[in-house]
Amino acid sequence: MSFYRIVFSAVVFLCFSVLCACASRKSDGNKASEKNQDKPEIEYIDGVLENDLQEPAVFKPTEPEELKYFRLAYPDVKFLAYFDEEKKDWAILVVANGKTTLLYWCDCRFLPENEVQNKNSYRKMLYKYSSAVKNPENFTEQEISEIKTFTSKENRTSSAIDPPFLYDAIYESFSRQTIERHIVKIGFLTKSMNVHDRVSEKLAAISTKIMNLPKTPELEKFFATLDRTDAYVWRSVRDTQNRSFHSLGLAVDILPKGYYQKIIYWGWERQRKPDKWFMIPLEKRWMPPAEVRQIFAEAGFIWGGTWIVWDNMHFEYRPEILLFSAEN
Repeated sequence: MSFYRIVFSAVVFLCFSVLCACASRKSDGNKASEKNQDKPEIEYIDGVLENDLQEPAVFKPTEPEELKYFRLAYPDVKFLAYFDEEKKDWAILVVANGKTTLLYWCDCRFLPENEVQNKNSYRKMLYKYSSAVKNPENFTEQEISEIKTFTSKENRTSSAIDPPFLYDAIYESFSRQTIERHIVKIGFLTKSMNVHDRVSEKLAAISTKIMNLPKTPELEKFFATLDRTDAYVWRSVRDTQNRSFHSLGLAVDILPKGYYQKIIYWGWERQRKPDKWFMIPLEKRWMPPAEVRQIFAEAGFIWGGTWIVWDNMHFEYRPEILLFSAEN
């Protein structure tokens, strides 16, 4: 064999060996890649696994859920909310009557900035309302003790009051002068009364529905003994610092003939029976017929007869409370 043929054969063999080696390495690499394709890439940054690095938690406050009940109750009023980082509370811009009022949520109290520090002097604006009347026959000794404490003159003059600021913005009830710009006279159940213009149509509709009810014996007696209906009068709630809803033209009293001689209001009964007024049986108390109470409720009015300090002649417009109570 010539020298050149030997060299040529050696070169061919060497090339073949190199090609085989490369093919083998590529095959092994593909297998390893397939084996690890589900594993995430891991990088080290300054000695820390990249996967262990997380963004710092950022506090993202959530708008108060209860705010929706006010939006539903007053659809023509805008409630624009933003979180005030300085106050650590929700600021609510209440847009009503062409004006914008800044109030702070303060756990459902709607307080102006200068009253935030006095938060505990005000009650929450939403509470669980029940249309059922509590039967005194079922009162426990503890409940009786709580009623006595709650209705004591000391408690009523010093306890927290209802915050008026949201209602001032909605009804312009800042003063007697401003509220009386909105007071109108309407006919109601064959009588007449003065009410806030925001509820005048609702009350007119209530009157029509009641007058059109089927005349049962109970309703016949209700109409026959009706003395008068009262609404707007500028005053506070008896024995308290609370401004009455009568002062806003949003409360209605339905008074039967001889109402002073009837068992109709806890305060009058307390004067007669200081330690027993709360035990008066339900059947002895004067009450509007259930159909009348239901029509008021459907229009957004709560009835005072369900309160511990029962006021059976009294209805007041509080649609947000009824909406809240229906879901809670």
